Amino acid sequence: MADGIEIEDMTSQDGDESGGIDESEMALTGMNMLLNSGYDEARALFDKYKNESPLMQAGYSFVYFMQALMSFEDERLAEALKILQETEKKCEVGDSFMKNMKKKLSKKKKTNVASISLEDKLQRQIIVADCLLYQSILTFTNQDIPSYVKGGWYLRKAWKIYEKLHRDINQIRNRQIQAKINKMQASLKSASINGNSNSSSDDADSAIDGNSNELSEQLVGRLLGAVNFGYGTFQLCISIMPPKILKLIEFLGFEGDREAGLVALDYTSHSEDMKAPLATLGLLWYHTVLRPFFAIDGANGFSAGTSDAEAIISQKEKDFPNSSLFLFFRGRIHRLRKETDLSVAMYQRAFDEAKGQREIELMCLYEISWCNLMRLKWRDCLDGFERLSKESKWSKAYYSYLRGICTGAMGEVQEAFEVLKEVPGQVKKKNNQIEAFVFRRGEKLKKMPPTQEYCRLLALELIFLWHAIPTCTEEELKPMLDVCDMQTDKRSLHLKSLVEGAIYKELGQQEMAIQCFDETIARHQGLKEDYHIPAFAMFELATIYMLQPETEAKAKQLLLQIKEYKEYDFENRLSVRVNNSLRRLKNLESSRSKGASKS
Repeated sequence: MADGIEIEDMTSQDGDESGGIDESEMALTGMNMLLNSGYDEARALFDKYKNESPLMQAGYSFVYFMQALMSFEDERLAEALKILQETEKKCEVGDSFMKNMKKKLSKKKKTNVASISLEDKLQRQIIVADCLLYQSILTFTNQDIPSYVKGGWYLRKAWKIYEKLHRDINQIRNRQIQAKINKMQASLKSASINGNSNSSSDDADSAIDGNSNELSEQLVGRLLGAVNFGYGTFQLCISIMPPKILKLIEFLGFEGDREAGLVALDYTSHSEDMKAPLATLGLLWYHTVLRPFFAIDGANGFSAGTSDAEAIISQKEKDFPNSSLFLFFRGRIHRLRKETDLSVAMYQRAFDEAKGQREIELMCLYEISWCNLMRLKWRDCLDGFERLSKESKWSKAYYSYLRGICTGAMGEVQEAFEVLKEVPGQVKKKNNQIEAFVFRRGEKLKKMPPTQEYCRLLALELIFLWHAIPTCTEEELKPMLDVCDMQTDKRSLHLKSLVEGAIYKELGQQEMAIQCFDETIARHQGLKEDYHIPAFAMFELATIYMLQPETEAKAKQLLLQIKEYKEYDFENRLSVRVNNSLRRLKNLESSRSKGASKS
């Protein structure tokens, strides 16, 4: 925890430069508190000094942004958007912050005024861009067309600022490096001629330090860390967006440079900027959530990011010994490595360390419940989903759907029917992919009570759609095949075949998997619902065919065929995986052609 940390007043009356606390150090301290399970202390610190420093105001707004992003609750989202807009407005040139800054500068040496003024200008522009980026992310969470348009507008504005600042600050840094090289060359030349470099060295120092607009190397390094956070986050976000959304937000043709984004975030994570801890979190999120979920390493490289994530945690955990978020990501690593017991234990530790931080507690409870769902422990996961349904304000419909199918899976089908028929009426946003899906399932289920076998199959459908089957062990997968064998309703055989195929694929029985996926597509013909099922079956088939060079053409044909399906459940998430797979095939073809030309 952040207990016992004492912060000196920023408004020290001492006229000496060392009299007050450096605002960048204080802001970094606040962020470290936030990650070390000191949420209340961090918020109190930023709240106390938010009117005295742009950096502290930025930290204050980020606390609310992070809280909203973890909860997805409408009230939190609205509150965070309002505070971010206030911060953006305050950090524009000409506000009261500038007056406060001038008061502080009047107590410092005159030779420093211009340099700190330039620092303030650059810092404030970065904060404005960050606010726009955060607003775009929060707006995108609504997942409807007006939100994508509005979020895209925020994103374009942020990118223009990031792009210019990234270029400008790198130019300043390069000039500093060149100046040092020139100074060293001049010093060596003078030494060889006169045998004494003192006089020329002084002249060189004067040439550099005499420029009142020159920023120190340390300061430029921090500013570069500050802008790299937004620059890198933007690149990663764009690189995983579906073309349909990119077109909607007018970024079509801008694919985003994933590697450049990772390099930028890595730089920030090792910098002295306040967002260094946040960059570390961003990298962990990318390696343990985005990489597997969107099949960035190929659909068969599910655990590829775990080594990178573990290395980051090992390097940083000494600075965050009490971080519930680091424990959370360790839980993700264990889950991706099919170590379910260790995963649950780590999520439980993260839950305990959260010490009342509701959003983190609910995140951990959700993951624990999902691990129990994957092990078909219906009672254990039902307890978790019931609590989430009561305490989380995000998507009552989704949690009710989970409660309903778990209750039905236990054999209590009438009670399950009562819960499930309420789901359509609990949906708030039909444009949200998850709520649209449970709405359609709920509408279908409220017409007649589901059977115990069908409820269990619906649970397996969720496990498949959430891309969780690759994280299950052989011992966890075999009971799922038993669930599939129990299905007798002809109306659900296409779904049964899809789940069976995914399980056989994970067990390494590729011929059986191919047969099941082919059956899925055939059994869906003539149906006027569940179009996501053949689309996902084609993708799974393609990932099998991608394993051998001689069947890559068939894989490509299937991936292109998926693009002909429109307006099906979870289209956006599948289209990202399809594009990543097509890109991977293209890279394989390119590397082989280069190898052939060299030989």
